[in-house]
Amino acid sequence: MKKFALQSVGISALVMMAVSGCSGSTGSTDAASPEATATPTPTVAKKYTNEELIGLVKQIKPKSGKELTVASSEELAQENPIKALLSMFTIEPAECKDLATLGGNTTLAGSTTAAGADLDAESGVMTMVTLTSGLDKQKLQDSIDQSGAQAQKCAKMTLSMAGQSMNVSTEEFDGISAVPGTVAYKTEMSSASGSKQTTYMAYAIKDGVLISATASGKGAEASGVATASDLMEQAAALIK
Repeated sequence: MKKFALQSVGISALVMMAVSGCSGSTGSTDAASPEATATPTPTVAKKYTNEELIGLVKQIKPKSGKELTVASSEELAQENPIKALLSMFTIEPAECKDLATLGGNTTLAGSTTAAGADLDAESGVMTMVTLTSGLDKQKLQDSIDQSGAQAQKCAKMTLSMAGQSMNVSTEEFDGISAVPGTVAYKTEMSSASGSKQTTYMAYAIKDGVLISATASGKGAEASGVATASDLMEQAAALIK
């Protein structure tokens, strides 16, 4: 199943994502009243169907040259194994226990969504791009703002289970995508043994479509950031 492929490819990487106007008239010298200036009609952004978003995702090509593993809105809305995995950990601060996934496979109620993922078999780095439409721009912006608030509230966390613990830190990150308005974060997980894994997450709204891109895995900063940025910019170019 495509859902299984998308959620199981680089599952350790996905765990990282989980923890982590007016116008006026000119003056007149005669007695006649100035002509009223018509108020411009606001441009309404197109709302894409699930099928249209899947079609856009299929046009996006990762640097590897392979086809992205594509998942539809229905597949993404199915039960996410990451949440079940997180429930096994003790998370501090406690208020971060119910933290929604930052950059994970979450869907917004009432939206249409499609996603595509790519795994670099050599480096183990996974990149993913997700397109969300069908909602007012403000609701999409609220989603971005919520992710930012979560990142700030849970900038430092500790995950522990069976006597083992991991430190998780999240901070804002510059360097993903040239799409105007992009907001990005870097989440790093480190274990007591010194093992580290990093996830980069970016969000931007283009003509009423929320574009999110992620790169996760050991060494993600070396190639994943550039790949995620490229996926995001390709997606923005397709939204017209």
